[in-house]
Amino acid sequence: MGAKIFNFEWQDDFAAARNFSLAQATGNWILVVDADEIISSSDYTTLQQLTANPAPEPKAYQLLTRNYINLNNIVGWRANDGSYPNEEQGCGWMPSLKTRLWSNHAKIHFSYPVHELVEPSLKEIGITAQLCPIIIHHYGKLDNLKAQAKGEKYFLLGLQKLDEIQDAMVPLRELAVQAGVLEQHQDAINLWQRFLGIAPDNAEAHLNLGTAFFATGEIEQALTAAKKSSRLNPKLKESYFNCSLYEIHLGRPKPAAKRLQKLLQQIPEYSAARFLHAAAICCRDGVKKGRRAFSKLEDVILTAEVLEIAGEELAISLEQAGRLKDAVNVKKATSGCDFP
Repeated sequence: MGAKIFNFEWQDDFAAARNFSLAQATGNWILVVDADEIISSSDYTTLQQLTANPAPEPKAYQLLTRNYINLNNIVGWRANDGSYPNEEQGCGWMPSLKTRLWSNHAKIHFSYPVHELVEPSLKEIGITAQLCPIIIHHYGKLDNLKAQAKGEKYFLLGLQKLDEIQDAMVPLRELAVQAGVLEQHQDAINLWQRFLGIAPDNAEAHLNLGTAFFATGEIEQALTAAKKSSRLNPKLKESYFNCSLYEIHLGRPKPAAKRLQKLLQQIPEYSAARFLHAAAICCRDGVKKGRRAFSKLEDVILTAEVLEIAGEELAISLEQAGRLKDAVNVKKATSGCDFP
Protein backbone atom coordinates (compact mmCIF):
# COMPACT_ATOMS: atom_id res chain seq x y z
CA MET A 1 0.00 0.00 0.00
CA GLY A 2 3.04 2.27 -0.24
CA ALA A 3 3.85 2.41 3.45
CA LYS A 4 7.42 3.21 4.47
CA ILE A 5 9.03 0.90 7.03
CA PHE A 6 11.80 2.06 9.38
CA ASN A 7 13.90 0.09 11.85
CA PHE A 8 14.56 1.31 15.38
CA GLU A 9 16.78 -0.36 17.97
CA TRP A 10 14.67 -0.98 21.09
CA GLN A 11 15.78 1.09 24.11
CA ASP A 12 13.25 0.01 26.78
CA ASP A 13 11.51 3.32 26.14
CA PHE A 14 8.18 3.51 24.31
CA ALA A 15 8.35 7.30 24.02
CA ALA A 16 11.73 7.10 22.30
CA ALA A 17 10.35 4.64 19.75
CA ARG A 18 7.26 6.76 19.16
CA ASN A 19 9.32 9.91 18.73
CA PHE A 20 11.55 8.19 16.16
CA SER A 21 8.42 7.38 14.17
CA LEU A 22 7.24 11.00 14.42
CA ALA A 23 10.56 12.16 13.01
CA GLN A 24 9.91 10.13 9.84
CA ALA A 25 6.46 11.62 9.20
CA THR A 26 6.24 14.04 6.27
CA GLY A 27 2.47 14.65 6.05
CA ASN A 28 0.51 17.59 7.40
CA TRP A 29 -1.21 15.46 10.04
CA ILE A 30 -0.19 12.63 12.34
CA LEU A 31 -2.61 9.89 13.41
CA VAL A 32 -1.47 7.30 15.97
CA VAL A 33 -3.19 3.89 15.72
CA ASP A 34 -1.61 0.70 17.04
CA ALA A 35 -1.57 -2.71 15.40
CA ASP A 36 -4.41 -4.05 17.56
CA GLU A 37 -6.64 -1.04 16.88
CA ILE A 38 -8.84 0.12 14.02
CA ILE A 39 -11.01 3.05 12.98
CA SER A 40 -14.46 2.15 11.68
CA SER A 41 -15.18 2.90 8.04
CA SER A 42 -18.22 4.83 9.29
CA ASP A 43 -15.79 7.42 10.72
CA TYR A 44 -13.64 7.79 7.58
CA THR A 45 -15.54 10.81 6.27
CA THR A 46 -15.07 12.71 9.54
CA LEU A 47 -11.36 11.87 9.54
CA GLN A 48 -10.97 13.01 5.94
CA GLN A 49 -12.75 16.28 6.64
CA LEU A 50 -10.54 17.03 9.65
CA THR A 51 -7.30 16.35 7.79
CA ALA A 52 -8.17 17.62 4.30
CA ASN A 53 -6.03 20.75 4.69
CA PRO A 54 -3.06 21.85 6.78
CA ALA A 55 -4.13 23.59 10.00
CA PRO A 56 -3.32 27.36 9.97
CA GLU A 57 -2.29 26.96 13.63
CA PRO A 58 -1.13 23.73 15.29
CA LYS A 59 -4.11 21.63 16.37
CA ALA A 60 -4.58 18.41 18.30
CA TYR A 61 -7.57 16.13 18.85
CA GLN A 62 -8.43 13.66 21.59
CA LEU A 63 -10.04 10.40 20.46
CA LEU A 64 -12.02 8.06 22.69
CA THR A 65 -10.71 4.49 22.68
CA ARG A 66 -13.06 1.60 23.28
CA ASN A 67 -10.91 -1.06 24.96
CA TYR A 68 -13.02 -4.18 24.38
CA ILE A 69 -12.93 -6.77 27.18
CA ASN A 70 -14.58 -10.04 28.21
CA LEU A 71 -15.30 -8.99 31.82
CA ASN A 72 -18.10 -6.78 33.11
CA ASN A 73 -17.02 -6.40 36.76
CA ILE A 74 -14.42 -3.67 36.24
CA VAL A 75 -14.92 -0.09 37.37
CA GLY A 76 -15.92 2.02 34.38
CA TRP A 77 -17.13 -0.91 32.22
CA ARG A 78 -19.69 0.00 29.57
CA ALA A 79 -21.90 -2.39 27.62
CA ASN A 80 -21.77 -2.56 23.84
CA ASP A 81 -24.67 -0.47 22.55
CA GLY A 82 -24.84 -1.46 18.87
CA SER A 83 -23.59 1.92 17.60
CA TYR A 84 -20.67 0.11 15.90
CA PRO A 85 -22.19 -3.27 15.00
CA ASN A 86 -19.24 -4.35 12.83
CA GLU A 87 -16.57 -3.36 15.33
CA GLU A 88 -17.97 -4.21 18.77
CA GLN A 89 -16.54 -7.33 20.41
CA GLY A 90 -16.42 -8.90 23.86
CA CYS A 91 -19.13 -8.09 26.40
CA GLY A 92 -18.32 -4.39 26.52
CA TRP A 93 -15.49 -1.90 26.79
CA MET A 94 -13.47 0.37 29.00
CA PRO A 95 -13.07 3.99 27.85
CA SER A 96 -9.80 5.89 27.61
CA LEU A 97 -9.25 9.33 26.12
CA LYS A 98 -5.90 10.23 24.54
CA THR A 99 -4.55 12.65 21.97
CA ARG A 100 -4.21 10.60 18.79
CA LEU A 101 -4.46 13.16 15.98
CA TRP A 102 -2.48 16.38 15.58
CA SER A 103 -0.94 18.63 12.97
CA ASN A 104 2.68 17.71 12.25
CA HIS A 105 4.67 20.01 14.51
CA ALA A 106 8.32 19.54 15.54
CA LYS A 107 7.68 20.33 19.21
CA ILE A 108 4.89 17.80 19.69
CA HIS A 109 6.48 14.65 21.06
CA PHE A 110 5.86 11.75 23.42
CA SER A 111 6.91 11.70 27.08
CA TYR A 112 7.30 8.84 29.62
CA PRO A 113 9.06 5.54 28.86
CA VAL A 114 5.83 3.57 29.50
CA HIS A 115 2.22 4.63 28.90
CA GLU A 116 3.67 7.34 26.70
CA LEU A 117 1.68 10.54 26.01
CA VAL A 118 2.01 13.72 23.94
CA GLU A 119 -0.07 15.78 26.38
CA PRO A 120 2.94 17.18 28.32
CA SER A 121 4.46 18.63 25.13
CA LEU A 122 1.09 20.07 24.08
CA LYS A 123 0.89 21.85 27.43
CA GLU A 124 4.40 23.25 26.98
CA ILE A 125 3.57 24.89 23.65
CA GLY A 126 0.08 26.01 24.66
CA ILE A 127 -2.09 23.68 22.57
CA THR A 128 -5.37 22.45 24.06
CA ALA A 129 -6.54 19.22 22.44
CA GLN A 130 -10.12 19.30 21.18
CA LEU A 131 -12.50 16.37 21.53
CA CYS A 132 -12.95 14.48 18.26
CA PRO A 133 -16.00 12.27 17.52
CA ILE A 134 -13.88 9.55 15.88
CA ILE A 135 -13.63 6.32 17.90
CA ILE A 136 -10.61 4.03 18.20
CA HIS A 137 -11.54 0.35 18.60
CA HIS A 138 -8.94 -1.59 20.60
CA TYR A 139 -8.97 -5.40 20.67
CA GLY A 140 -5.71 -6.21 22.49
CA LYS A 141 -7.38 -7.01 25.82
CA LEU A 142 -9.63 -9.74 24.38
CA ASP A 143 -6.80 -12.29 24.17
CA ASN A 144 -6.39 -12.88 27.90
CA LEU A 145 -3.08 -14.79 27.75
CA LYS A 146 -1.50 -12.32 25.37
CA ALA A 147 -2.80 -9.36 27.36
CA GLN A 148 -1.40 -10.92 30.57
CA ALA A 149 2.06 -11.40 29.02
CA LYS A 150 2.05 -7.89 27.57
CA GLY A 151 0.89 -6.46 30.89
CA GLU A 152 3.74 -8.19 32.75
CA LYS A 153 6.31 -6.70 30.38
CA TYR A 154 4.81 -3.22 30.69
CA PHE A 155 4.69 -3.52 34.46
CA LEU A 156 8.31 -4.65 34.89
CA LEU A 157 9.51 -1.92 32.55
CA GLY A 158 7.37 0.60 34.42
CA LEU A 159 8.94 -0.37 37.75
CA GLN A 160 12.40 0.02 36.22
CA LYS A 161 11.47 3.47 34.92
CA LEU A 162 9.65 4.61 38.08
CA ASP A 163 12.25 7.26 38.88
CA GLU A 164 11.83 8.74 35.40
CA ILE A 165 8.05 8.75 35.75
CA GLN A 166 8.37 10.51 39.15
CA ASP A 167 5.04 12.15 39.99
CA ALA A 168 3.45 12.06 36.52
CA MET A 169 -0.12 11.08 37.38
CA VAL A 170 -1.19 9.28 34.19
CA PRO A 171 1.64 6.73 33.88
CA LEU A 172 1.68 6.25 37.67
CA ARG A 173 -2.04 5.48 37.65
CA GLU A 174 -1.63 3.08 34.69
CA LEU A 175 1.17 1.27 36.52
CA ALA A 176 -0.93 0.94 39.67
CA VAL A 177 -3.85 -0.45 37.67
CA GLN A 178 -1.52 -2.92 35.94
CA ALA A 179 -0.19 -4.11 39.30
CA GLY A 180 -3.73 -4.95 40.37
CA VAL A 181 -4.50 -6.77 37.13
CA LEU A 182 -1.34 -8.85 37.52
CA GLU A 183 -2.23 -9.55 41.19
CA GLN A 184 0.92 -7.82 42.41
CA HIS A 185 -1.10 -6.51 45.30
CA GLN A 186 1.64 -5.09 47.53
CA ASP A 187 3.06 -3.20 44.55
CA ALA A 188 -0.47 -1.96 43.84
CA ILE A 189 -0.80 -0.69 47.43
CA ASN A 190 2.52 1.14 47.21
CA LEU A 191 1.70 2.68 43.83
CA TRP A 192 -1.82 3.79 44.78
CA GLN A 193 -0.49 5.33 47.98
CA ARG A 194 2.12 7.18 45.94
CA PHE A 195 -0.59 8.32 43.54
CA LEU A 196 -2.76 9.51 46.43
CA GLY A 197 0.17 11.54 47.70
CA ILE A 198 -0.31 13.63 44.54
CA ALA A 199 -4.12 13.40 44.25
CA PRO A 200 -5.48 12.71 47.76
CA ASP A 201 -9.12 13.27 46.77
CA ASN A 202 -9.21 10.82 43.87
CA ALA A 203 -12.13 8.48 44.63
CA GLU A 204 -11.11 5.83 42.12
CA ALA A 205 -7.64 5.60 43.63
CA HIS A 206 -9.06 5.01 47.12
CA LEU A 207 -11.40 2.38 45.66
CA ASN A 208 -8.50 0.52 44.02
CA LEU A 209 -6.35 0.86 47.12
CA GLY A 210 -9.14 -0.84 49.05
CA THR A 211 -9.24 -3.68 46.53
CA ALA A 212 -5.50 -4.21 46.94
CA PHE A 213 -5.76 -4.17 50.74
CA PHE A 214 -8.57 -6.74 50.58
CA ALA A 215 -6.46 -9.01 48.37
CA THR A 216 -3.69 -8.98 50.98
CA GLY A 217 -6.11 -9.74 53.82
CA GLU A 218 -6.02 -6.24 55.32
CA ILE A 219 -9.80 -5.95 55.39
CA GLU A 220 -10.18 -3.10 57.88
CA GLN A 221 -7.85 -0.94 55.77
CA ALA A 222 -9.81 -1.99 52.69
CA LEU A 223 -13.07 -0.85 54.31
CA THR A 224 -11.55 2.48 55.33
CA ALA A 225 -10.39 3.11 51.76
CA ALA A 226 -13.77 2.12 50.26
CA LYS A 227 -15.64 4.41 52.66
CA LYS A 228 -13.31 7.28 51.74
CA SER A 229 -14.02 6.58 48.07
CA SER A 230 -17.79 6.64 48.60
CA ARG A 231 -17.56 9.96 50.45
CA LEU A 232 -15.47 11.54 47.71
CA ASN A 233 -17.74 10.29 44.90
CA PRO A 234 -21.24 9.24 46.04
CA LYS A 235 -22.07 8.18 42.46
CA LEU A 236 -19.36 5.51 42.33
CA LYS A 237 -21.49 2.42 42.89
CA GLU A 238 -18.50 0.10 43.23
CA SER A 239 -17.48 1.91 46.42
CA TYR A 240 -20.75 0.96 48.14
CA PHE A 241 -20.51 -2.57 46.81
CA ASN A 242 -16.97 -2.97 48.12
CA CYS A 243 -17.88 -1.50 51.52
CA SER A 244 -20.57 -4.17 51.81
CA LEU A 245 -18.25 -6.94 50.63
CA TYR A 246 -15.64 -6.01 53.21
CA GLU A 247 -18.23 -5.68 55.99
CA ILE A 248 -19.49 -9.21 55.28
CA HIS A 249 -15.91 -10.50 55.51
CA LEU A 250 -15.51 -8.68 58.82
CA GLY A 251 -18.64 -10.36 60.22
CA ARG A 252 -20.90 -7.33 59.85
CA PRO A 253 -23.65 -8.51 57.48
CA LYS A 254 -26.35 -6.26 58.97
CA PRO A 255 -24.90 -2.90 57.80
CA ALA A 256 -23.83 -4.58 54.56
CA ALA A 257 -27.38 -5.70 53.79
CA LYS A 258 -28.75 -2.25 54.64
CA ARG A 259 -26.23 -0.50 52.37
CA LEU A 260 -26.86 -2.93 49.50
CA GLN A 261 -30.62 -2.48 49.81
CA LYS A 262 -30.21 1.28 49.40
CA LEU A 263 -27.87 0.74 46.46
CA LEU A 264 -30.34 -1.57 44.73
CA GLN A 265 -33.14 0.95 45.19
CA GLN A 266 -31.06 3.31 43.06
CA ILE A 267 -29.65 0.70 40.63
CA PRO A 268 -31.99 -2.33 40.66
CA GLU A 269 -30.22 -3.89 37.64
CA TYR A 270 -26.88 -4.10 39.49
CA SER A 271 -26.59 -7.89 39.34
CA ALA A 272 -23.44 -8.27 41.46
CA ALA A 273 -25.04 -6.22 44.23
CA ARG A 274 -28.16 -8.40 44.12
CA PHE A 275 -26.05 -11.52 44.61
CA LEU A 276 -24.09 -9.92 47.45
CA HIS A 277 -27.31 -8.72 49.08
CA ALA A 278 -28.59 -12.30 49.14
CA ALA A 279 -25.25 -13.37 50.65
CA ALA A 280 -25.54 -10.70 53.36
CA ILE A 281 -29.03 -11.97 54.23
CA CYS A 282 -27.66 -15.50 54.41
CA CYS A 283 -24.86 -14.45 56.77
CA ARG A 284 -27.25 -12.35 58.88
CA ASP A 285 -30.31 -14.61 59.06
CA GLY A 286 -29.09 -18.12 58.31
CA VAL A 287 -29.37 -20.73 55.58
CA LYS A 288 -33.16 -20.86 55.25
CA LYS A 289 -33.65 -17.15 54.56
CA GLY A 290 -30.44 -17.08 52.56
CA ARG A 291 -31.66 -19.83 50.26
CA ARG A 292 -34.93 -17.94 49.78
CA ALA A 293 -32.99 -14.78 48.84
CA PHE A 294 -30.70 -16.63 46.42
CA SER A 295 -33.69 -18.36 44.79
CA LYS A 296 -34.92 -14.96 43.59
CA LEU A 297 -31.84 -14.38 41.41
CA GLU A 298 -32.95 -16.38 38.38
CA ASP A 299 -32.70 -13.41 35.99
CA VAL A 300 -29.21 -12.61 37.33
CA ILE A 301 -27.58 -16.03 37.73
CA LEU A 302 -29.45 -17.92 34.96
CA THR A 303 -28.70 -21.42 36.25
CA ALA A 304 -28.44 -23.15 39.62
CA GLU A 305 -25.01 -24.47 38.61
CA VAL A 306 -23.63 -20.95 38.08
CA LEU A 307 -25.12 -19.87 41.43
CA GLU A 308 -23.41 -22.78 43.15
CA ILE A 309 -20.04 -21.83 41.63
CA ALA A 310 -20.47 -18.19 42.70
CA GLY A 311 -21.45 -19.32 46.19
CA GLU A 312 -18.43 -21.62 46.40
CA GLU A 313 -16.08 -18.76 45.46
CA LEU A 314 -17.58 -16.47 48.09
CA ALA A 315 -17.49 -19.24 50.70
CA ILE A 316 -13.78 -19.80 50.08
CA SER A 317 -13.13 -16.08 50.47
CA LEU A 318 -15.13 -15.94 53.71
CA GLU A 319 -13.28 -18.97 55.06
CA GLN A 320 -9.94 -17.33 54.32
CA ALA A 321 -11.15 -14.29 56.29
CA GLY A 322 -11.95 -16.51 59.28
CA ARG A 323 -15.75 -16.36 58.83
CA LEU A 324 -16.20 -20.15 58.95
CA LYS A 325 -19.89 -20.20 59.94
CA ASP A 326 -20.80 -17.67 57.24
CA ALA A 327 -18.81 -19.65 54.68
CA VAL A 328 -20.76 -22.82 55.53
CA ASN A 329 -24.10 -20.99 55.40
CA VAL A 330 -23.41 -19.44 51.99
CA LYS A 331 -22.24 -22.77 50.61
CA LYS A 332 -25.34 -24.57 51.91
CA ALA A 333 -27.74 -21.85 50.72
CA THR A 334 -26.36 -21.83 47.17
CA SER A 335 -25.94 -25.59 46.81
CA GLY A 336 -28.78 -27.25 44.93
CA CYS A 337 -30.81 -24.06 44.99
CA ASP A 338 -33.97 -24.34 42.87
CA PHE A 339 -35.11 -21.28 40.97
CA PRO A 340 -38.89 -20.69 40.98
